[in-house]
Amino acid sequence: MILSAKNGLIALSAVSGLAMLYVGAYQIRAIEHMSCPLLKHGCEAVADAPFARPFGIPDGFIAAAMYGLLIGLAVLGPQLIWVRYSLRTLAVLAVLANVLGVFDMARLGAYCFYCLVTTVLSPVLLWMALLV
Repeated sequence: MILSAKNGLIALSAVSGLAMLYVGAYQIRAIEHMSCPLLKHGCEAVADAPFARPFGIPDGFIAAAMYGLLIGLAVLGPQLIWVRYSLRTLAVLAVLANVLGVFDMARLGAYCFYCLVTTVLSPVLLWMALLV
């Protein structure tokens, strides 16, 4: 079936991972300016905020790695019990990280379009991980 939970998980992880790679590329200045639909320069303000570099690592790359790991585990095969639980754990972490990010953005007073997209997708991603 083309619209299986596994394929949905992979697709949502890919969209979120690519969005976060874009944010990470800006954070290391691989790109000079971010295009931020609807929110003007909010994306750059959020990406440059102090909370966007936990442990000194751009959070865009941390998130992209997490979504990449989700894709890898989904491809590996959720029929293995440890893979299934790892998928679910990472999906829960994604939801928590995204919610925490929205609170940080609210305190900053600026919002990142790409971060908000991943936040909106994260509950669906969690649902797909639970169905796998």
